[in-house]
Amino acid sequence: MISDKLFFLEKEIAKLLLDKLDSSEITVERASEISAFVIKSLPENLTDEQLGRILPSLDDQFVELASIVNIHLKEYQEKNRQNLITEAEKLIHQNKLDQANNMMKDFFYKKI
Repeated sequence: MISDKLFFLEKEIAKLLLDKLDSSEITVERASEISAFVIKSLPENLTDEQLGRILPSLDDQFVELASIVNIHLKEYQEKNRQNLITEAEKLIHQNKLDQANNMMKDFFYKKI
């Protein structure tokens, strides 16, 4: 079964392609290439975690997808940030300050 996030992403990409075709910003051939790439890159059985890893590379070959990719990346990063804060708060309440500190460092060093 397709995840809600994947379904929403595919729906946004389809709408983007249709809009760009309607306004003659891309050719039918280009839209077809992008569609084939998206179908190949985003199989139905992807987990949300796998989608998060694949998402940043979707616009590498097709800059037309950049606006959608950026929106979804920001949402994904915000969700991860919120999860990290929740986990760090739990560790702090358990008086595991070093563990919370290390978790926060890992998160920020990955972002830089």
